[in-house]
Amino acid sequence: MESAQIILNNISKEYSIEFGFRINLLQNISFTLPLNKSVSIIAPKGSGKSSLLKIISGIETPTAGTITNHDKFNVVLIPSKPSSFPWLNVQENIRFANPEISADKEKELLLTVGLDGYETHFPHNKSLGFRFRIALARALAVDPDLILLDEPFNEMDITTKEEIYNLIRKAEFNTHISFLIGTSNITEAVFLADKVFLMKKNPGEIIDDFEIDLPADRRDDIIVTDSFNQIRVKIENSFKSKESYKVLNFSV
Repeated sequence: MESAQIILNNISKEYSIEFGFRINLLQNISFTLPLNKSVSIIAPKGSGKSSLLKIISGIETPTAGTITNHDKFNVVLIPSKPSSFPWLNVQENIRFANPEISADKEKELLLTVGLDGYETHFPHNKSLGFRFRIALARALAVDPDLILLDEPFNEMDITTKEEIYNLIRKAEFNTHISFLIGTSNITEAVFLADKVFLMKKNPGEIIDDFEIDLPADRRDDIIVTDSFNQIRVKIENSFKSKESYKVLNFSV
């Protein structure tokens, strides 16, 4: 549907620091965010992508610029350290997000995020992957149009990362909910998204974008294929040509 999109118009963000100095973190960011596909923003650490995601979610306001259609959609942000209430079990965490959720919907969510059978388990002392699954279930419980992910995979081991990558693609494929992933990892950005935007730092600006022509129901073994590698090389070359590659992560 043509109206199912959020449009960023010249978004800028400045912060005041000591002695009256100001940091120009984001500058004139404009792009259309379609809600019929998942999108990644690939950017170096410190580029302001977390602030950009907070602006899109409504948690922060831009210094300048506007967001069109933002109020028409339900947008949920999962931060870099996925949140859950450690004193509530899995089921209670989900019901806290949506007290009116039906038993059938709750069962469906638990199956989607791989927590079926863990309803009475508590998140404290559990793995990052387990806690992310709870955070994702909580987000899905409120029937969002868009879920924003702010580099929640950085501290996960490679096995957990691959499990969560596949989980997100499965959730998108099954629920038709779109994701926007902020990351500095090119491999995960390409695997998780149908479109990627490239963003530089100092100040943060969008410098390029690519459509990802890969199957919607892709699995993690696609990252060793020639088609995947060709996309990754194009993105690396774009960053290199703009001298932004030194702080990016080209690994899995």
